[in-house]
Amino acid sequence: MRGKRNPWILVILLLFGALVGGLVGEALSGYEYLKWMSFGGTDGYRNLFAFSLDPLIDTRVLKLGINMALRVNAGSILGMLAGLLVFSRL
Repeated sequence: MRGKRNPWILVILLLFGALVGGLVGEALSGYEYLKWMSFGGTDGYRNLFAFSLDPLIDTRVLKLGINMALRVNAGSILGMLAGLLVFSRL
């Protein structure tokens, strides 16, 4: 049964762990003894990847652009590790 695990479950668990861990890490970084939760950047996040096409289409009526960034803090990394642990236990 272990050999038939769906890889999409892993992706969902990693994204959910990163989201919840990032929110928890941001909330807990306000305490003095948990300052390490915001290990980088000005707002507690470190950009791992950033992509921008701004503006892709620019007319006088409509302006369309694409921005994407992958930002992490210590809580989101811990959340992804927890998601990986849950996936390995399934």
